[in-house]
Amino acid sequence: MQYTKKILVLACAAAFCGTAAAQGSVEVFGVIDLGILSESNLANPSLGFLPNQSDKGHVLEMKDGGLGQSYWGIKGNEDLGGGLKATFALQGNFQGTTGVSGGPNSAGTTSMFNQLANVGFAGNFGSVEFGRVVSPIYWAFASTDVRAGAYFGSSLTGLVALNSATGNFTGGNSNAVVGTIYNDNAVVYNSPEVNGFKGALEVTFGGVAGDTSASRQEAATLMYHNENWKFDALIYNGNDDGIKYSTNPNGTNTNRLVQAGGMYMNGPYSVSAGFFKGTNPANTGAGQNPASLGGAATSGDLNMVNFGLGYKVSTQLNLTSGYYRLNDEANSGNHATMYVLGADYFLSKSTRLYAEAANVKNVGSNMNMAPVYGTPVTAGSLNAAAAGSTSTAFMVGVRHNF
Repeated sequence: MQYTKKILVLACAAAFCGTAAAQGSVEVFGVIDLGILSESNLANPSLGFLPNQSDKGHVLEMKDGGLGQSYWGIKGNEDLGGGLKATFALQGNFQGTTGVSGGPNSAGTTSMFNQLANVGFAGNFGSVEFGRVVSPIYWAFASTDVRAGAYFGSSLTGLVALNSATGNFTGGNSNAVVGTIYNDNAVVYNSPEVNGFKGALEVTFGGVAGDTSASRQEAATLMYHNENWKFDALIYNGNDDGIKYSTNPNGTNTNRLVQAGGMYMNGPYSVSAGFFKGTNPANTGAGQNPASLGGAATSGDLNMVNFGLGYKVSTQLNLTSGYYRLNDEANSGNHATMYVLGADYFLSKSTRLYAEAANVKNVGSNMNMAPVYGTPVTAGSLNAAAAGSTSTAFMVGVRHNF
């Protein structure tokens, strides 16, 4: 595989890069992640992540992305001298189940390089990137979750549920309402690591004529690690996210996420905990979506706590578990709870098998926390005092890095 990759890179260099290739490097890389998923109480997919009471029943299917969706990319650098390098990265999803290329972008359409498309510089000062990026907030909160921000039952799926509970996130694009993971038109600075500390700053430009605050996003993260501990803290602030304002941006502050987390590691054991607070500063109260959205409650004030426990049985076998609790501060009694178990067995550095199980209970009409990213489930009842809706999921799969 390494030999094949090298030939592909050399072919690229010969065809496109010319003499400049001798001063740097270009690498083709990627992941393919496929598994068999069994999940109950799936919701109407036409409404995306908007909470609704439809129940399409149980599904047994092959699914792309148990730990993370399949992707491929090209990245490289050029030595400019004096310790300075020019860098670039292009990365996009593909469906391992069908071979279809591309994935959702911020506009709700499909792009070949929907995850990364950026150029930048790196050196002793750290690094700076310009273009489409993964927001530094993802790397921060995933670093202090035993489940590591996986697509199946993690702080990432919990954050998706928090966005769904606002009632203003369709899931048809990568521009979420609270704490956006992917950003267009971004500038990101990553500091060098100093005594275990590392920080990042992000600003994205809305590009709206006459209003520099319209659709603008900002984020800051701080991470720390040593042999036994990891900590992170982040703040994310954005304007004009969600169904209403994204079509008519005017600088309204609609997106704020703060989070802090920690993880303790001792021998084969790891324990993690985190807290998320997501708000819509322009409207923290509750309301009602239109009838076309099922009459689900909306919210601009939500929080989530998560706890995890991991045990490394051997160099090959790793066990993880997680608990995620989402609460709606604007709709009393509305909440969601998820329990997750996972096992990863490494056949090599590049290939692993995994098995995962999750149980989720949603109570309240705007609660539709899903155990698996991209598979919306039936929301809780319009009557928050009702028993709620329960979904279970099981998945086994294989993940290979190349």
